[in-house]
Amino acid sequence: MMKVSGDFYVKCNNCGHITFVEADSLDYDTTSTERSMGAEVEYNFYGEFCCEGCGRDIEYNIRGYEYPVGAFNYSDSECHGGEFVDEPSADIEYEFDDYYSDYAYEEYIEADYILEQNRERIRNMTPREFELFVGEIFESLGFTVKVTKATRDGGSDIIATKADPIPFTLIVECKHWGEKHKVDVSVVRSLYGVQTAMQANQSVVVTSTRFTRDARKFAESRNTMMQLWDIDDLLKYMK
Repeated sequence: MMKVSGDFYVKCNNCGHITFVEADSLDYDTTSTERSMGAEVEYNFYGEFCCEGCGRDIEYNIRGYEYPVGAFNYSDSECHGGEFVDEPSADIEYEFDDYYSDYAYEEYIEADYILEQNRERIRNMTPREFELFVGEIFESLGFTVKVTKATRDGGSDIIATKADPIPFTLIVECKHWGEKHKVDVSVVRSLYGVQTAMQANQSVVVTSTRFTRDARKFAESRNTMMQLWDIDDLLKYMK
């Protein structure tokens, strides 16, 4: 279960009036998406109000992501008609028995430290190093990999093939962007067009950040024809 970390303030973009919002007053809904390590659960906390200063309607969302189930993944937020004075976040609400609390906390800290080291290694890669890194992952999965030239204009960064049990071709597009830059649906649509033109069996967009909701919906609508790998999927393959 996730919850908004605390109360927050919203400033109206029109008149500058500041409104106090109680976290416990927010409605929320959840959606679930199947991924490689099970379900990713999205908690969407939302609300709206009429600014007391000018009467403008202001809406806001705070989203938290649980992946795999029971583990905090990340949080983001957005506000329409106003802005957060201090950006709120959603956090997972852990409940430990007293006997296990110290042990569980130490295990969590150690695992988080290792994951952060690997995240930092990926962040520090150049775009070309990132492509080669992703190519090595597909090689470890049994593919014969060709990383295309850095000056290519073919619409994919990696072509991965298998001969057994049947011929299989997979094309990969790598997006190594800034931490706050999510991969949107236009990138996913573009690779799917390349996949169709090449008559490849499957395509994968791999990013060192995250995907927008629309990007995931587009890939999911193609069933097994497309996969999206974000930073969490990459961390799973790192030693």
